[in-house]
Parts: sequence; C-alpha cells; structure tokens
Amino acid sequence: MEAIRKQIEEWKSGLLSPNQNDVLLNIKPDKNALAIEDWYNEEKLFTVPDHAFLKKCDKQHRNAIKESGTPIFGLAKDQLCFTIDHQQYQMPFLLASATLHFNRFNSLFEIEQTEDFYVNPLLLNLLNIEDIASDSNTALQTLEALGLKVQFENGVWAANFHPHRFVIQKELDALSDLLHFNNALRSLFGEQNESADISLSDSYLFPADASQQLAIETVKKENTVVQGPPGTGKSQVIANLIGKVLGKEKNALIVAEKSVALQVIYDLLKQKDLHHFCVLYHHELKAKQFVTSLKNTWKTLESIPKQNVSVNVKHELLLSGLDLKFKRLQQKDLIGGISFNEFKTEFKALQSVKYVEQKPTIPKWKKELESLKQLEVNGFPIYGSWLYLKTEQFTIADIQKSLQKLREKCNQFDLEKYSPKQIEQRSKLSLLNSLFFHDDNALPISIFEANSKTQKKLLKHYHLLKTLLEKKEVLVAEEKLWKKQFSLTELQEYIEVLSNKSRFNFKSWRVKNKLSKYTHLDIGDTKNALENLVELTDIKRKIITQKEGLRKLDLPDELPVLEHIVYAIKRINSADQNAVQQLFEFTEKERLTLKSQNQDLNEVQQLIRYYFQFDDAPIGKQIGELNEELPLIIENNTRLKQISIATKNILSSVSTLAEAEHIIYNSHWKDFKGQFPDLGETTGKDIQVTLNSIIEAESLASDEFSNSITQRIKQGFEEYHQLLQTPASKLKPEQKELKKTLRKGKSILVKAFDKKRVFPSVRELLESEARLWIQLLHPVFLCSPYSVAKSLPLDFSFDLNIFDEASQIPLNHIVGAVQRSKRVVISGDQQQMAPQFYFQKKTQHQMEALHHASFYWKNVMLTHHYRSKHPRLIEFSNRYFYENKLRTFPTLNPEIPIEVITTKGVFTERKNEEEAEITAKIITTKIQNNTFDFGLVAFSQTQLQAILDKIPAKERDQLTQHDFIFVQSLENVQGDQCEHLIISLGYGKNENGDFHMRFGPLNKEQGHRRLNVLMSRAVSKTTFIRSVEAKDFAISDNEGVESLRKLMLFLEEEERTLKNTHFPEGIRNNGDMLEIKNVSNKFKDAKTALDFYRTMIDRDWKVEIGI
Repeated sequence: MEAIRKQIEEWKSGLLSPNQNDVLLNIKPDKNALAIEDWYNEEKLFTVPDHAFLKKCDKQHRNAIKESGTPIFGLAKDQLCFTIDHQQYQMPFLLASATLHFNRFNSLFEIEQTEDFYVNPLLLNLLNIEDIASDSNTALQTLEALGLKVQFENGVWAANFHPHRFVIQKELDALSDLLHFNNALRSLFGEQNESADISLSDSYLFPADASQQLAIETVKKENTVVQGPPGTGKSQVIANLIGKVLGKEKNALIVAEKSVALQVIYDLLKQKDLHHFCVLYHHELKAKQFVTSLKNTWKTLESIPKQNVSVNVKHELLLSGLDLKFKRLQQKDLIGGISFNEFKTEFKALQSVKYVEQKPTIPKWKKELESLKQLEVNGFPIYGSWLYLKTEQFTIADIQKSLQKLREKCNQFDLEKYSPKQIEQRSKLSLLNSLFFHDDNALPISIFEANSKTQKKLLKHYHLLKTLLEKKEVLVAEEKLWKKQFSLTELQEYIEVLSNKSRFNFKSWRVKNKLSKYTHLDIGDTKNALENLVELTDIKRKIITQKEGLRKLDLPDELPVLEHIVYAIKRINSADQNAVQQLFEFTEKERLTLKSQNQDLNEVQQLIRYYFQFDDAPIGKQIGELNEELPLIIENNTRLKQISIATKNILSSVSTLAEAEHIIYNSHWKDFKGQFPDLGETTGKDIQVTLNSIIEAESLASDEFSNSITQRIKQGFEEYHQLLQTPASKLKPEQKELKKTLRKGKSILVKAFDKKRVFPSVRELLESEARLWIQLLHPVFLCSPYSVAKSLPLDFSFDLNIFDEASQIPLNHIVGAVQRSKRVVISGDQQQMAPQFYFQKKTQHQMEALHHASFYWKNVMLTHHYRSKHPRLIEFSNRYFYENKLRTFPTLNPEIPIEVITTKGVFTERKNEEEAEITAKIITTKIQNNTFDFGLVAFSQTQLQAILDKIPAKERDQLTQHDFIFVQSLENVQGDQCEHLIISLGYGKNENGDFHMRFGPLNKEQGHRRLNVLMSRAVSKTTFIRSVEAKDFAISDNEGVESLRKLMLFLEEEERTLKNTHFPEGIRNNGDMLEIKNVSNKFKDAKTALDFYRTMIDRDWKVEIGI
C-alpha cells in the first residue's frame, strides 16, 4: 500500500500550483475575467454581448471539452479582498460551472449556470481551513475571527476558472488519509489480484454477441479491461452489465469524462424504462435537479402496479438445443465415419436398398472401393469364391494349408454334399451323442428317455446311494478308533450292557474293562462310539442293497459313472429334442460311428469357422471353386487383404459395386436416423425458424427482465414502508435500528421534495440517513470523475464500477471511484487519443487509466464491428491498428464506401485552395439537397477555414444551424460519427514542387492514432480529397507520417478495388439474398451463427440457410 500512497503524493504535487495570475487568486477585469452582473440570471439562460474575452474563453472551453471532456468555463459570485504575508488577493468567493455558447445569428453569448455556487476551493486551501459558510455575512465573521481584514465586493464574473483540479486534489487528500485501500485499488497497482466472483443476473437487457458475452463473463470473475474498438458495442456491454447488476439488487457507478458517453448509456436504459433508477450527474447537476430526480422516481414507484414477473428462458433452451445440433453436424465421424455435410453430399436415398448391420465405415469403404475397382480392371472375379476366405486375417499359406486339410477331411468322411451349416449341425449332434457313452462304453439308451421308468429308478438309486456314501464317509473314521473289528451281535451285546444304569453291576464293569483294551477313548464315550459302528454297519448294508438294485437294471453301480449319466440326462433334456430324437432313432452302431467321427467333425467345423466364410451351398462345391480361383487369389493377395469382412459379406449379396455402395450408405443413414431422428430430418429452413424463434424469445425475455428489475426495486420500496408501519414490539434490534434510520431518511427527503429553493447538496444527502433511500431510488450513478470526487462520499460504495472511454481518463482521476467499488471494469480503446493533462507539471509523466489497467487486469477485446455499413470503411483501422481482428457486417446495397479525389492543388500559405474549392462544392451540394448527414474534417484549422470561406453565405448559415454536424480540424476529432465523412488533406507540394511532410498534430506524439480516429468515423461513405499520393512520401521514422503514407497506399488500393460487397467463403451474395450453403461448417457454434443472422436481418438482407 505504500507504493500507492507514494503515487498519490506524486499526483498531488504534480497538480499545477496556482500563481498570482490565476483567476482563482486574483480577478483582473477584462484580463482574466469579465464582469457580467448586469446580465446575470441564476434561474435561467441569459445572454451577454459579444466580447473578445468571451471569445477567447469560448475557444479554450470548447478545446478542453473536446480533449478531456472537462469543461473549464464558470461563474464567480462576489469577491474577497485581503492581504496575507504582504501579498494582496482579490479572490472570487463562490464558484459554479456554466455553459457557454456563441449565437452567430444575434452575435450574443448564451450562458447558463449548471450547478449551485460553492466556496472557492483555493480560498480554503490558502487559508488552510476545511470549510466555510457560503453565506457572505457568516463567511466574513469566520474570516475576521481568523484575524483577516477582508473587504467584500458584490458582483458576478465569467471566466475559465478550472475549478475541477482542486476537487480532484481534495479527493487525493482523502485517499491519503485512509488506513486501508480496497482490493480493487490494490490490484490496479499490481499489489493484489485476487477477487471473488460477483453475482450477476443471467438475463440480458440487449442482445450480446459472443465477444460481448465473453467480456461480461470475465467481469463476473475479476476486474476487467474491455478493449472496444469503434462501433463494437461498448455501450451495449455496459448497459447489459448494469442490467445484470440491477437484476441481483446491486448498484453501479458509471464514470466517463464526456457527458455524451454517459448520455448514450442513459438513453439505452431509457429504452427499457430503467432510466428512472439512474442519476445522470456529469459536471452539470444542481442540487435541485438531483432532488427532483429522486422525487420523480419516488412517485414512479408509487404509481407502478405490482406484478409477479418471471423471466422466460426459452431462448436459452432453444440456443442450447441448436448448439448441440451444430456440434453434432460438425462431428467429423457422425455418419459412418464422415461428417453430416460430407455424407449428405455423397448420399442418395433409395427406398428399396436393404439394410445390413455389419458394414465398413465410409472412409474404409472408399479405400476398399479403389482396390476393388483395380481388381476388376485386372480381371479378378470380385464376386467370386475369394469371398469365402478370411484373407484380411491370415496369410495365403495358412489358408492353403487349411484348405487342403479341409478337402481331405471332407473326402474322408463323405462331407462334400453337406453345407457348412449341416456340418455344424452334425458336429453338434456328434457332441450330443458322446453323452450316451462313458469311457467309450455305450450306456443303456433307455436311461436317457425322459421320464421313463428306468430313468426314474436310476435317479432314485443314484440319490439314495450318494446320500449313503456321504454318510459312510463321515462314519468310517469311527472304525479307526478300535483295534478290533466287531460283529453286529457283539456290538449290540456291548451296547446293551453299557446301557445298564445300575451302580454296582459286575457284568458292566467287566465289559468296560474288556473294551478299554481295544480303544484309547474315554470309557464314558464308548457307548456312543459303539452305536456309530452299528449305524455304519447298517449304511454299508444299504449301499449293497442300492448297488444290487442298479445291477438288476443292468446299470453301473460306480458313483462317478452314475454322476456322468445324471449330467448327461440333464444335458439331453435341455438340448434340441429333435436332435435327441434323431439319436434315439439311431442304431447303436450308428451312434458308435458318429462318436468315432466326433473329433474330426469338430476339426472340420473349426477349420470352416476359423479360416473361411462359406455360404450354405455344399462344401465340396465351394472347395472346388476355391481350388480353381486359388492362383488368382494368390496373385492379388495384397489387395484382397485390404478388404474387410463386412465388405466381403456385402459383396457376396450384390452384383455391382454401386449396389454395394448404396447398401453401405443407406445402412449408415438408417443407423444415424435411429440414433438422432430429429437431426436426420433437419433442414436449413428448420434452423432458420429456430434462429427467428430465439430472436423473438430473446426480445420477450429482455422486456420481462427489465420489468422484473422495476418490480424488485418496487418491492424494496414497499418493504421499507412496511417496516416503517411495523410496531417496534414485533421487530428485532437490528430491524428497529434500520427503521429509525429509514424514518429519519424519509423525513429528510420529503422535506427536500417540498423545498422551492436552497436544496441540500448531493453530498449532504448521501452523508445523511437518506442514503438508504437514495441507493434504492437511484442504484445507478452516471458521473464524471469530477462529480464523483465532488459529491460522492468516499464510503459510498458500489458493487460495480465501469469507466467508459477510459483512454480519455487520466489515471489519477479514477482512483477515488475505484476505492468506492467492489468490481471494476475499464472500457475503452487504446488506439484512440489519450487525454490532455491539464494542471500538471510538464516534467511529470502521466498515464491514462486504460493503458495502465491493461498491464494488471484481464483484457477482453470486442471484435464485432457494427458501425460501418461497408467493410472497407473500417478496413484501414482494422488492418493497421486492430490486427484484422474486427469482424464486419455489410449492409444491403451500400454506397461506394470510399471515394478518392486526387487534385493538383498547391499547398501555399498553409492551405490548399483547390482542395478547399472541391470540398466546399461537395458540401454546398449536400446542403442544397437538404442532406445533412455529413461531417467535415480538414487536417488543419487553416484548411478548415479555407473550406468554410468558400461555402456560400446562405449554405454556411444553414450549416451552423445543425449542431449535430461536426466540422472539425483533425486535432479536434474524437468520438464523432456521421453517415458521410468528407476529408480534406490540404497538405501537398508548394509552388516549387517541394513536399515538406509537416502535418501539424500528426507529427506529434500519438499522431498516428488521429488517423485511426479519423478513418473510423464514417457509417456509410468517406470522401477523401487529396493533392499528393503515396509515391510523394519518403519513408519516415515518425509514426504519424508513416501512418499517413500507409493511408495513401490504402486509398490508392481502394481505387483499384471492386465496389461489390464480398463475403467470406461459404456465404454467397445473390442480390438481396445471402445464401449460407453449410451453416454448421461456416460458424463454429450456434451463438456465432445467431450473431451473424440477427445482424444481417437487421441490415435488410434476406438469408437462406442450408446444411
């Protein structure tokens, strides 16, 4: 922060210190001020007779406004005469800004006071006091209390007082006293670049092109520099940002040096009825006007009916859907591996063509097609037996070997008469047949008959036997616990004895003693162990019984064999019953034969499946065909390997390549339509209908959005009043405090509304309890840096601060506004003229705000140029100043954009009479035709006067009646525009034929920018009158002179250029119709297409869209 403080101190010291000749220190009648009390009227415009001093003031005043937007003319009321340190002063007491205009018809100066009188800042500075009453009697008492002997003289004087310098200095003083600077100001000087996102509404007041939307999205995230070349819609971006801020119930400060820039923004908001919530406060705003503005807004809010407004988002949904359609149309492999547009160019729909699921991609097919055509030329049968081979997967040697083996196997087993499908069926039958055998032994066929008695008995014996064997496996471990094998009788006897519960039983004791010799078991577990042995013996007997039952059925009794049989039964029951029935009908010999062929049949089937793609004809026939064509296949093997299986399958069912291609394209088209049914039916007309719907929906949403802003402000207005009506008992402490402030603030405003004179100043109102009401009524302030410094308290903060035409604002004029702001946008054009720095020491370097901020903040450039009706009108600036980044939109049937008139005029006495004569005739003709659509620029004031002198008096008087026509020398051109720009170079060779290349302001620093400003003013046409050509210029290291030479080259290029309007490739101009052949290829996305379409329709073109 110390670096910022140091910079502020440098600025303060750099402001020009007053001297004794300064009119704010000493009024010297007719030298630096003119007494006008005889004509003065505070309430309305008054006139003063022509006077040389006022003429001088008028010229300086107009130049100051032109260069910096800062008016310097004003009025002084009353005079204080006193002496300090032996120095006499005759200081004006009160000051006020005023307008000054010379009426050429009556030769009177028209003057109007534009603000209330305030105390001379230099008086306060000189006496080192903070403030003094504006009432003369009170002021005299204060000064006398300081020990001054003061004489007070009544009067009113007019002069160029330059009072704004002291207001800026006072602002810098206040900044110096701050303990902390906010994030925005710190980031402006590179000390901090972190900022949280600002919440902005998603809706728009006005249409915004892609570059404007990018700028707005950037503002959401960080402080931003918006670089806006001429005619790119900076004002529309600013208006949209204001709307987005208001949509989130936030406030905004818009700052510009020139009132015309602020007026443009105000007029845009007025189109949406949002001007009620703005205060336009340039240099010219009296307290009465501010109070009146607040009163009018108050009444407006009271009169507006309450509505529930929602903003429709239909346009967003439509645009999102269209953008998705664009992305799909732009997809390079959308249909069969190629783009939609490429496909539609090549595809011809045929209703009778069949569909195939497996097909090559179209790029693959195109490569294959070339190979197939060459094969045909070479006499190869492309629809022949080679289609049976998988040449793309295997070498020809492997295929030959497999073909030989297949032929041998087919001969061996008499398979030539079978088709591949029949061989496959026989192989499956052989596999099923193997289930009827176990270890090459045939099983009884009856057990496989579903639900037969034999099968049922088998399954019953199997399940019982399996259960018994499982139990036996568990109990067999019991036998290992005994050293002796017992008979069943012994076991039963021992168990009976051990079951006796008598305590003294000798027999039982003896048995236990005997058994203990045969086992290591505890004698207490002996009985259970013996019982397990009895159960095991019983299970063994039952197992024997089950096996006997199986043998009686002539069935095996081994469990593995039985398990195989059960498995086979399950498989057979689930198999094709026709095949099963066929096997039942076979004799045992036939089944044995089939089983012996099982491995060979499987091998044949694998060969067919792995190496070949046979059809359903007998295999022997197809093998024979392959043998015949094999030499040709071997010869063309390299090309054949390039053909995919999918293509070969298609070729096998067609007789021509054209038929194959129709199948491939048609099948891909059907796949595409199945996946994207709507897109498949989309036409250019559909897209055009969607674009029109988006434009219509956007317009509706814009109106709804502006209405919703008004309703939100009205809601806040009613909530304030509702709070005032709520009993204190129902309020929280903070609500009570707010209610108290609102009541006091409303009282202040109501009293101000009722006043007829002596209104509270803007600053007084903003520092009072009325602040909350003012922020609600006027959430948008449109100000000059001077009015910000003069009237807005430093703690009066804004959510968004936008500087317009910032290339015209000195850096030290914006720091106060930045300190008041959470998010800052600096908008302007670095290729326009920088400001003139008044009241500054010549030794101190000063930078304009735009240039400085561009080093520290994100830069976003607006690239859509809307001003020029023909691209050539902005071409020079676009080429040499904007790196050809500007996108232009021609108007239907524009005039010849640039007319070059080359004369043989001579430059003498700093003017060119021949050019002046030609220029004057052009202007005279336009005035006589009542065509006041032009502007006139001469490269020097002398040449401009020479032209005006040659215009007849009658037409010259008419010219002066139209204030909107700008007539300027080159150095004064800034911000103006006109339909037809008429330029006179004036400079040329003298009577000796010498060309000195001295072009006044063009030779100075930034001179080249003056040419950019000049060549970007015309809307429809530029007429350039000159007396030299590019060849007359020597190449110069002066940037301004070299730019003028390039301009001459451009004008000569223009003379050779066709006058027709040219459009980029893909857009065809056909009369008043623009034909866009392929809209998704021409525009990168739907938004870009919408921007172009909307603009061209607005410019009277008809547009026909194709896809």
